[in-house]
Amino acid sequence: MKVQVKINPKSMAEFQAAMVEFANASKQGILDIALKNAQLMCRESMLFTPPMGAGGKGGLTVTGQKAGLKSVERDVRKVYVAADSKKGIAPVFILSQQLGMSVKENNPSEFRKILNGARMGTLTKLSPVLQRIANDYDDERAFRKAKNYLNKTLYRKTEYGTLGFQRDLKPVHNMLLAKYGGRFKIGKNPINPVGNWRNKLLVQTDAEIMAYVVERQRHVGRLKAGWWDALQMIPNPKFNGNEKQFGRAGVDAYIKSQSSSQGRVSLNNTAQQVNMTISNMIGNANGVADEAEVKSLVLGLREANIRRDLENMIKKAAAKAKRK
Repeated sequence: MKVQVKINPKSMAEFQAAMVEFANASKQGILDIALKNAQLMCRESMLFTPPMGAGGKGGLTVTGQKAGLKSVERDVRKVYVAADSKKGIAPVFILSQQLGMSVKENNPSEFRKILNGARMGTLTKLSPVLQRIANDYDDERAFRKAKNYLNKTLYRKTEYGTLGFQRDLKPVHNMLLAKYGGRFKIGKNPINPVGNWRNKLLVQTDAEIMAYVVERQRHVGRLKAGWWDALQMIPNPKFNGNEKQFGRAGVDAYIKSQSSSQGRVSLNNTAQQVNMTISNMIGNANGVADEAEVKSLVLGLREANIRRDLENMIKKAAAKAKRK
């Protein structure tokens, strides 16, 4: 999702120029200014790394978490549909396709399993003939009737599908994620990974789908957490002899709980200059940071804040001089 915020993206050179200008005017040590801004850059990188709420807001709070949870469920449901679902015609259509496949492949046991696994509400939406077949207590007779009725029916087996209910949801989902670079998008446009809803895989119950969704949702916030790791590694700056921390307030637990040592910090300080690199080893997984323009937005926000602080400092100095 492209971040919708009013920040002018900046380059590293523009950010560094602003920081040096501030250091010269404030008489504060360039190392301490660099450490403060590095900590704040980690925070802002967490903020702008997906997930985020509408308009690119709430990236550090439960708003971003909720957006991430919804995104995970939406992607999983692009692949799977439950036979007991009450929503739409997809369960009925795909159930009919599965019954047709079991007949074509002469598999009476799978035919009965599919019928037994479907909710009654779905079965009542089948054609009247299939409803009567489903209600036949004699399994062999029901299958013979189905063969007569469905033998000429066209059915399709997708490259992902299996006969009957899909039991293990992870392999096909992971295969599709790998096929599309880890996200169900081409560029910035969402896609349906199985082509359309008619190709979805049939799962017996919606509870099975939700159990898998919850399993995947446990990772929401993981990409952001690499920046939290890096933030913890940056030494605290000192101003007027007092050590201070920056960037930690308001970071929600869903990010902190994903901490997994993916942050990196390299610091080389000499009398002439400060060389520091901060990085998140998974922060650009599947190109999410590039798409969200995280780096240029963070540099833009830092540059704007430094120049604002510089302007305020000059105004205060001028007001103080005027009072003398």
